[in-house]
Amino acid sequence: MLTSRAVLTGLGVLAVPMAASAAVPAEARVWRLHDDHVLGTSLDLTVVASSQAAAMIAAQAARAEIDRLDVVLSGWREDSELAALNASDTHVASPDLFAVLRQAEAMRTVTDGAFDGRMGLTTAAWRAGAPGQAVLQRAAVTLDPKTRTVQRPEGVTFDLDGVAKGYVIDKALAAARAASPSVSGLMVDIGGDLRCWGQAPGGEAWRIGVADACETADNAEPAAVLSLTSGAVAFSGRGQRDLMVDGQAYSHILNPADGRPVADTMAVCVVAQAAAEADALSTAFSAMKPKAAVALADRTPGVETLIFGANGRRYASAGWQSLVDTRDGPRAELIRIADGPAWPKGFEVAIGYEVPKIVAGNYRAPYIAVWVTDEDKQLVRVVTMLGDNAKWIPDNYVFWRRYGRKTTGVESTARPTRAPGKYSVVWDGRDQAGKPVGQGKYTIHVEAVREHGGHSYVSSDLDLGAKPAAAALPGKDELGAVSLRYGKKR
Repeated sequence: MLTSRAVLTGLGVLAVPMAASAAVPAEARVWRLHDDHVLGTSLDLTVVASSQAAAMIAAQAARAEIDRLDVVLSGWREDSELAALNASDTHVASPDLFAVLRQAEAMRTVTDGAFDGRMGLTTAAWRAGAPGQAVLQRAAVTLDPKTRTVQRPEGVTFDLDGVAKGYVIDKALAAARAASPSVSGLMVDIGGDLRCWGQAPGGEAWRIGVADACETADNAEPAAVLSLTSGAVAFSGRGQRDLMVDGQAYSHILNPADGRPVADTMAVCVVAQAAAEADALSTAFSAMKPKAAVALADRTPGVETLIFGANGRRYASAGWQSLVDTRDGPRAELIRIADGPAWPKGFEVAIGYEVPKIVAGNYRAPYIAVWVTDEDKQLVRVVTMLGDNAKWIPDNYVFWRRYGRKTTGVESTARPTRAPGKYSVVWDGRDQAGKPVGQGKYTIHVEAVREHGGHSYVSSDLDLGAKPAAAALPGKDELGAVSLRYGKKR
């Protein structure tokens, strides 16, 4: 266990407590603590507390819990309980080891095998530089929750690295809170995976930078800055942990389907409520096809993800942008990049639409939404939102349910509604952040809803390549005819 001196000075870089910022109450101060060689990486603690003593107690408790669990869960120590399990056919596990095994097996089911805690032999073969000796074991594992007895089939070796570090982070934060209940905010960060809780140093939310997997410089701008009131973040990807075989670097994350290093992703960031879940999903999403990983994130409550594809493309779950702090630094929309060749110079998409004349005693002009998505159904650009009362915007429910309520930076009440007549808007081939997108297939959406009236929605795919293209959609209730024209500006 750390001594008082070790917590405040032995942990290293930022040992001196910072003065309270304007956003932190006068009675609270921020303590940032660092230590190297923790679980094979580094530990960073941020504690918001009213006194040095309270911060010290929290830090000591967190570090003691990390050290305790290292002896239980480490796959690198010969004296760990995990090593003992892997050396026996039957083992009565401690509560912590059993809990992690259950989480690993549950995640194996949830991800349809993309996460697998039974990859020990395969991982060992790759680390030894002999991938030809890799063994995939699919035999059943028996876990008895009443006695915590684990039946390990022959040939199964557990490798729990993909969930254990997250579990340790969760337990360390809980231990710190229990030992020092007066602290008002905590963050436990082990090697870039973290969990935060309570009052943040700079205000109401914790600001967490997400490294850009395509930029290798230490001072590179982050791909995004997240704003979290609480929760966990895990990041898995290529880098210092790469496997070296015959002088060639491979990802350290192995695909359980074939036992080979993953190839479709460079890195994955996952946000979840608990670090163990974020840790496991970041590993699973690395092994999955990006589109399938995003789909799983979208149907998992409390989970969002940003995936850096090996092809240079970035994929984000539907709610990712809602987590991004857009006050300064990188904007949420920077998750998109040009996928194909650049648009021909001077090209645009002109979207013509008609607001039909409808005879009604209480007629109100409709609210209009026009937006663009890509082949992955990810939002590219909100072309226009017409409506002068924000409370009616959600009635454009196709846009609102899929994108509007999860999108930051959309000025949904910037322009008034339109009276009956013909109108047009233009998409200039740029995304929400103003970055050019590439050629490819996009979907143009037009939606209208009228107070005391009806609702209409139409959409059309449009191949945007080197040559002009056009499409026409018939009128429908609250919308007249819609025309799409891709080509030179007129």
